[in-house]
Amino acid sequence: MARYLKTMAVLTALFGIAIGFGFASLVRGDQEYALRRGARERNPGNILFETEFRVAEARHVFLVYSATAGFLVAMVGGSLLWGVGALHARLDRRP
Repeated sequence: MARYLKTMAVLTALFGIAIGFGFASLVRGDQEYALRRGARERNPGNILFETEFRVAEARHVFLVYSATAGFLVAMVGGSLLWGVGALHARLDRRP
């Protein structure tokens, strides 16, 4: 059981890191956000550009939070499963 838990910890960490990097690459390539931000800066006070920017900003914030969540799942989930696996290995060795 300890080996299974440690394997799941490694897989959880790898999948979390992959998800985090995937969303981080989407954040870096978010051209719509950059375009809408530039349009808002060129046209201050225009409600149309302000609204389009807010919509693009909401999507951008979702991508940032998703990347952060992926890395947190990798770190916390992997650590938790690894710790339970280590604890289980100790209990298996007891006479």
